[in-house]
Amino acid sequence: MKILQIFLAIILVTSCNPPVETTNLDSWSHYSIDDDLPGENWGTGGPTLADYDGDGDLDLALSRRSVQSAYWYEYKNDSTWIRHLIGSHIGLDNTLGTTALDIDQDGWKDIVFGHVWFRNPGNLIENPDTPWEPVDYPSRGHDIITIDVDGNGIDDFMIYDGKRISWFDVSNGLEEIVISEGYDDHGGLAPKGVGDIDLDGNIDAIIPGYWFANPGNGRGDWQIHKWPFTPVPKASYGRSTRSWLDDLDKDGDLDIVYSHCDTGLGHVYWVENTDKGQSWISHQLPDPPTRDGDVEGTGSFHSLGLADFDLDGDLDIFAGEQEDPDIYMEANGLLAMKPVGLKERGVIWENDGGSPPDFNPVIIHIDNPGWHDASLGDVDGDGDIDIATKVWNADGPSYHADFWRNDINKSRPSQ
Repeated sequence: MKILQIFLAIILVTSCNPPVETTNLDSWSHYSIDDDLPGENWGTGGPTLADYDGDGDLDLALSRRSVQSAYWYEYKNDSTWIRHLIGSHIGLDNTLGTTALDIDQDGWKDIVFGHVWFRNPGNLIENPDTPWEPVDYPSRGHDIITIDVDGNGIDDFMIYDGKRISWFDVSNGLEEIVISEGYDDHGGLAPKGVGDIDLDGNIDAIIPGYWFANPGNGRGDWQIHKWPFTPVPKASYGRSTRSWLDDLDKDGDLDIVYSHCDTGLGHVYWVENTDKGQSWISHQLPDPPTRDGDVEGTGSFHSLGLADFDLDGDLDIFAGEQEDPDIYMEANGLLAMKPVGLKERGVIWENDGGSPPDFNPVIIHIDNPGWHDASLGDVDGDGDIDIATKVWNADGPSYHADFWRNDINKSRPSQ
């Protein structure tokens, strides 16, 4: 046994390619929410975690383009999620962004998609299959997020469709207030590209390369500022990111984290706010390592989220590569959605707590199921942050939604 241990140690030290660090066996558990989503072909909006039935735990909502329908999944336990139809609407044939908020102020979480929002009936514990009333509104967007823009204590929502960024005032009949327009992006606001960048007490917003200073209550002239965005040359669908604002370095202001999405050869960055949004320092995170024998490179990091995943007191960064076999754009001289044969990875960059922090990529899963948009929350109620995701264009046998349970609290000895 001693000789065998020494032999294995020599192999690890002298290997040309170091082993991929992975914690998917002892820190994360994968469960299927639905491995046979309704309808056929690509196109799933969401997902969005919220307590839709008021039973104290988080459920999940998403939509499917091919059947023009939306669904909520009732959480029973980690391996049991019960699908219920929310409703159908023609607007769901061309939607991606999704968010949850109480639009009608009745105490229940409603769901907003592009073109339509659905009113929570409020009796889902008694009758989880009760239809939700669809309500049209004149907008669609790659990105939709919940945020109290005017500071009145009532959540609004903000949309970016790649051309125009605007917010909808829940207190005034969903009046649309345009922040800025005339851009040519694919996306760049979700899942949390909002926050008080200039420390004036108001909610600001970002898209790739620009941030917009809230004039005070969301109305009026949003002053435009630049920040150092690094694009991917020949990106599959042009400029597109997932973005998140948070204080990564604990200096009291909000930094930017973004990931390239909707393109192959994506990377993840954090951009350090050094002067209330007037100056920045950009830091590229190391790409995740490639396992021996796997295709090298990176794909589309379409899932992004920040949380203290390891409960050590600082923020870590999660990003997941998109499961998508599209290569047709190569005929136009653009990148494929990922290098052919690349196995998608879910990655958490662990914050080392330094000043400024460094981030070490830890792979939590390799290969299908892949990742396309994520929603974070403590689903199982154990005090750590879990991840729910869904697919867009499957390169595996099924269209699916997935739950990734963070087991760090479960692996700790009880006190």
